[in-house]
Amino acid sequence: MSFIRESKDNSNNKPLPVLPPRPAHHVEITDADRPMTYGTFRRPSMDGLTLMANLSDELVPTFENKRRLIIVGDIHGMDASLETLLKKVDFNTNKDHLIAAGDMINKGPDSAGVISRLMSLNASAVRGNHEDRILLSLAEAENLSGVSKDLASPHEEDRRGQTEFLATGRKLKKEHVEWLSKLPVILAVEPLNMFIVHAGLVPGVKPELQDPWAVMNMRTLIYPREKLRGKGGRKSSRSDDDDDDDNEEEAAAAEAPPPEEEEEGETLESIQQKDAYTDRDTIIPIEGRDGEKWSNAWNHFQKRLKKSHRHTVVYGHDAKRGFREDKYSIGLDSGCVRGGALTAMVVEGKEGSKKGFTHTIVQVHCKEP
Repeated sequence: MSFIRESKDNSNNKPLPVLPPRPAHHVEITDADRPMTYGTFRRPSMDGLTLMANLSDELVPTFENKRRLIIVGDIHGMDASLETLLKKVDFNTNKDHLIAAGDMINKGPDSAGVISRLMSLNASAVRGNHEDRILLSLAEAENLSGVSKDLASPHEEDRRGQTEFLATGRKLKKEHVEWLSKLPVILAVEPLNMFIVHAGLVPGVKPELQDPWAVMNMRTLIYPREKLRGKGGRKSSRSDDDDDDDNEEEAAAAEAPPPEEEEEGETLESIQQKDAYTDRDTIIPIEGRDGEKWSNAWNHFQKRLKKSHRHTVVYGHDAKRGFREDKYSIGLDSGCVRGGALTAMVVEGKEGSKKGFTHTIVQVHCKEP
């Protein structure tokens, strides 16, 4: 089809040139461009990423089986500190199961040693932001071939912020990389109503719908509708010094009640319907610290649920805050690689409760490399 453009200035009545139709500009918006959606990746895609896995029931502690879970915070290549910590908790391969809460590698002196130790102990782990970046960087470097590889600038890795991650990744064995690539982002211990993640979870979103990038990277939550209504990024109703971990009795009671106990509270679905049009219905998890601490929001949300629906999240990632214990969240990153401590949460079954657990915290001092 041809189009003739009309002109009021065509005083000579000469025919104007026939112009082709203007191309329709098509802009495709991916899910990652919509920051308020969940269940989508805000990260480069990589086949095979596992969002969620369940810990085998045979590894879950009960009062009768006397088993233990040893959940360890960010190790960051500090294999000597990990060895010291396991000795301090008297780790027994016959009755204990080790779980690493992400960021096992990078920064420290012996990432390969840490992975070898975890593999030899048949440990479980979740993918942290450092494992994720290293795996993505290795995959991208491997995919460069032919002309693209020849034309790649020697400074390209540094420009893209990959130098550190590739340096660590290239020290790992093939079996280390394969083991890391199979780790889930979320590890569920359903008999104990517990999730183990690296960074955090968004309250009110089912675990299978969480954004993997957010689970590996978040520190705080922002609520854009509040800003649009002039509330200006309202902070949490509690200050930093008013977190649930100040209440030791409440923190120690982080467990689900026996099924026969009469429950109060709501289901996740009923809360979602009730909050559908509130200013806090839209949540954006961010890496920075400008919003509400996700753990504060998580604890407040859990208290609205029926007790048997409440879950405790064990996480790492936030060395600046250090070890934090709230009623429904426990943060284990205590800055080992910076000369802080390496922290383990030792979980045991609770007498008289099928879903309950007790826990103790064990730490060892780390020597900064």
